[in-house]
Amino acid sequence: MTHYDLVLSPRPDNLVVITSTPSNVLQYLVPRGKSMGLPGLRLEETTADSYQLRHLVIDARMTVTDRPPVSPFIGDFDGGRVWNVEQDLTDAEGEALSDIPPMTDDAAILLSGLMSRIGLRDPGRSWALGNWFMDPLDRTSEWGGRLGRRLWGHEGWWELTWGSFPFRSDVARALTDPQAGIARAEAVPVRRGWDVRLGDAVLALRGEDG
Repeated sequence: MTHYDLVLSPRPDNLVVITSTPSNVLQYLVPRGKSMGLPGLRLEETTADSYQLRHLVIDARMTVTDRPPVSPFIGDFDGGRVWNVEQDLTDAEGEALSDIPPMTDDAAILLSGLMSRIGLRDPGRSWALGNWFMDPLDRTSEWGGRLGRRLWGHEGWWELTWGSFPFRSDVARALTDPQAGIARAEAVPVRRGWDVRLGDAVLALRGEDG
């Protein structure tokens, strides 16, 4: 999904995802009988310019839309495209959700802040995240790492490891920027990358090469 052009707009009760291809992004977010999508996320409603989603377990809301609005979708989502709210939580989804380790409130803030800044770029051109697949600032044309990401942790410790764009220092700066960062979060350089700290939580940003 990160190969699409995404703008994320967090609201108090809704995460709005703005993209030029909302129907494509929708099918990566909502399960449709395959090992794809977020377990428990469902399509609740379609409007003239958006798809309204709801999570069956935590009742979280998400809107996938275009700006300017796209033409309304004609038809329905039967036939295995994506599941709507009439599809109950499956056993496989329940198992996947139960496998997620517990996290502290501060860790949840760090991880949600990471998601909402996926395409952020500093107006002063000192850092950029580039939707996690390219460098919008063209600081280098070469990258020796491999695509692929791994996020895992428990309670207040979470480690994110990847081997391509963005630079780990850029992610640390995006999360702690004075204007766009998470309030009270601090970034500390360490031997293998960066630690972003908030209260009792640490988000460790690491490279695949050690």
